[in-house]
Amino acid sequence: MLKTELRKIYLNKRLQLPEAEYQALNQQLLQQFMQLDLKGIVAVHLFLPMLRTKEPDTNLLINYLQKQHPHIKRVFPKADFQQKTLTNYLDDEDLVIAENKYGIPEPISGNQFYIDKNSIVIVPLLAFDLQGNRVGYGGGFYDRFLAECEKGTQFIGLSFFEPVDLIEADEFDVKLHGCITPRKIWKAL
Repeated sequence: MLKTELRKIYLNKRLQLPEAEYQALNQQLLQQFMQLDLKGIVAVHLFLPMLRTKEPDTNLLINYLQKQHPHIKRVFPKADFQQKTLTNYLDDEDLVIAENKYGIPEPISGNQFYIDKNSIVIVPLLAFDLQGNRVGYGGGFYDRFLAECEKGTQFIGLSFFEPVDLIEADEFDVKLHGCITPRKIWKAL
């Protein structure tokens, strides 16, 4: 199936989730996230969720890291829509977050942070397959960002839904190392 079709199908599936199910799925994602081996991890990059489109609520993961792993830095992206790039900002006392013109919460000021190989990047997506391919929102922001990360950085998706059979990858697509779903953590083949 084409990415454009998968994008429509899975965005619609997410939007159709009843609120109680959405909340339950977020709790299950948190439980799976808590199973990750964070030994040696210095930073976790997390997208800030667009709750109106029922993205996975990464605020739960952020709060968990803050309370249970305060030594791990939490890092959030800011999009440059002209260059189609992401800049990372550290979750600290200088961080200020606001919604951009597209309704995406992101840093508007703070301290920039460079992701290194001792980091995990939590990647937004709409669908994924077991080969590590994903369907994002179509802008290529994360593919550009992931391509610049040091070798050894872990790329992990978050999805309410199980993997699809196969996603046709483009030459610029960067594969995930795994994906967290409410049921389990999938490792890419």
